[in-house]
Amino acid sequence: KKCESDAVRIQKDKESCEADLAAAQPHVDKANKAIKEVKEGHISEIKKLANPSDIIKLVFDCVLILFQLPLTPVNPTKITVDKQEYDWFEASFKQAQQLMSAQSFLKDVTIFGASGK
Repeated sequence: KKCESDAVRIQKDKESCEADLAAAQPHVDKANKAIKEVKEGHISEIKKLANPSDIIKLVFDCVLILFQLPLTPVNPTKITVDKQEYDWFEASFKQAQQLMSAQSFLKDVTIFGASGK
């Protein structure tokens, strides 16, 4: 009996996970397509920005996190995204600029997009 109830529960979990994956897949496909469209010139342009918009800083904080790299120590601040101000923490854009300076950065992002690692 326990095995049967476990099998039913596992099947429900599997179906739920498959539904979540199906809902997420279009977003994953869109992100992978966007990664393939990034060129070295785009990275160079962002790297040169002395004070990029908060959304750019936020995106590159996420990149640092995905690559499991250190962030600036957490200091409260406010950021503006889509003309709305939010309580947040100080960005780590200087670290992101160093990451973008690596010759393999664009290749690493592309590989991460394909493998999630």
